[in-house]
Amino acid sequence: MERTLHMISGKWKPAILSELLRTDSIRLKDIQLGLPAASKRALTKQLGEMIDDKLIHKKDYNEFPKHTEYSITPLGKELSSVFIELAKFGNKL
Repeated sequence: MERTLHMISGKWKPAILSELLRTDSIRLKDIQLGLPAASKRALTKQLGEMIDDKLIHKKDYNEFPKHTEYSITPLGKELSSVFIELAKFGNKL
């Protein structure tokens, strides 16, 4: 339980993971649009942590202009049931 909580704890991680569970992939600028209070630095740091934890995957495109997309991994998808239960609990409050 502690390892799982560590992997999803962070101010923006739950929101990022929730968005990735709904979409196939997303760009950093789209994450920023959905979370205007989050700084680019904070998002980048938490995205990096989730990549290290193998919850999400980062794909760099060698195009001009260069862009990066993030997608959820099979391990990350396994968290969907956790988020559903958290949402149910939150709706009871």
